[in-house]
Amino acid sequence: MKEDNSNNNSVNKENSIFATSSSNGLSSNGSANVSIYSNVTSGKNLKCQMYERLSKGLEERTGKSQLILLLGTPDPDAISSAMALEYLSQEYDIQTTIMCFSPVSHHENRALVKRLGISLQKYHSDIDLSAYDFYSIVDSQKWQNPIDHRLDEAGIEFFAFVDHHREDISAVPPAYFVDIRSNYACTATIFSEYIYQALPAGLTPNDPNHVRLATALMHGLRSDTQKFILATQEDFQAASFLASCVDSQVMEVIERKVLTPSILDMFENALVTRKVHDNFIFADVGYVRETDRDGLPQIADLLLAREGTDTVLVFGVVEETIIDGSLRTRSETINPDEFLKGFLGVSPESGRPYGGGNIRDRGGFQIPLGFFAMHEDKNQVYAMARQIVEKSFLDYIGKTGNKSRKKNGSS
Repeated sequence: MKEDNSNNNSVNKENSIFATSSSNGLSSNGSANVSIYSNVTSGKNLKCQMYERLSKGLEERTGKSQLILLLGTPDPDAISSAMALEYLSQEYDIQTTIMCFSPVSHHENRALVKRLGISLQKYHSDIDLSAYDFYSIVDSQKWQNPIDHRLDEAGIEFFAFVDHHREDISAVPPAYFVDIRSNYACTATIFSEYIYQALPAGLTPNDPNHVRLATALMHGLRSDTQKFILATQEDFQAASFLASCVDSQVMEVIERKVLTPSILDMFENALVTRKVHDNFIFADVGYVRETDRDGLPQIADLLLAREGTDTVLVFGVVEETIIDGSLRTRSETINPDEFLKGFLGVSPESGRPYGGGNIRDRGGFQIPLGFFAMHEDKNQVYAMARQIVEKSFLDYIGKTGNKSRKKNGSS
């Protein structure tokens, strides 16, 4: 951006806490702030180098059309990061479409999209992808996507991949620009740093676009850090940069806790089916509509509040086709990413893990039922799915016997 707004209420770059970053790109514990797969040179602040490469790439694509893909169920971190990339692209007259493959189902996410007027397009097979010149992916542990083959056939360039999850060195995304910072709690922080570099005069509270963007990014930050409980120094710095432009009233509406009747029904099912294995809870909720999929992590959070519990696994079958689950933990020893990949393994067809997550407190998984989804006896199909997931879970935690305590026990 080339804005030079001298408004006294703006956040000045010289006074911003962002200016305290070390010139060699290292955090206070000596670890690299940035995981770089792009061709940048040493000797300059690595964060600045990353933004410069991103802006150079956008400038080279001036006037073109971009597709930003949100993989999985859209969450605040992914949605706000996509908004930020769209905002940065506008400086170069780049037309952007934000596309998702799953509906926005969580009430907070629906409120975010509605209150801030965010345009999300749901993918369908009739969409003409030839209208786009390049695509980007934000806030996703995987760079492979459901329309890889269509994008390749249309000759659409893979431009940017930006994420904060644990990096997989064996599978570097083949994009022009790659920025993976596994020691950050959320992708919104990375994009906040880009915005800081793009706006020398800082964010301006009088600019509706700045307020809209700052509010979305702040919600992404709060969501992925559990309202800053898990925040890193960089996350706090990003929040400080955004704070003056956040619409607190909109934030209050977005973050208002609401449980729909269907999610309460799912919670009731989880209470009935739950099994307690020492400090683990395993539960299932039955068949789930796609619009209620985001109820799974909410139920996992609720069950995690049980005294004596530090890890919860909840799953259901979404739209009768996919085993979909959520893991929540406050254990000091469990790494959600390693745990889910360990007990679920990888797909023999694609070679990709069925599940994954961050390294601290949460993760998820999806296992297609495939041919079995066509079976007429849905109860039998569900019983089979539950048995497979439960056995894999118990084998992995070393509880192969049926010694669990059901709801009428001490749980």
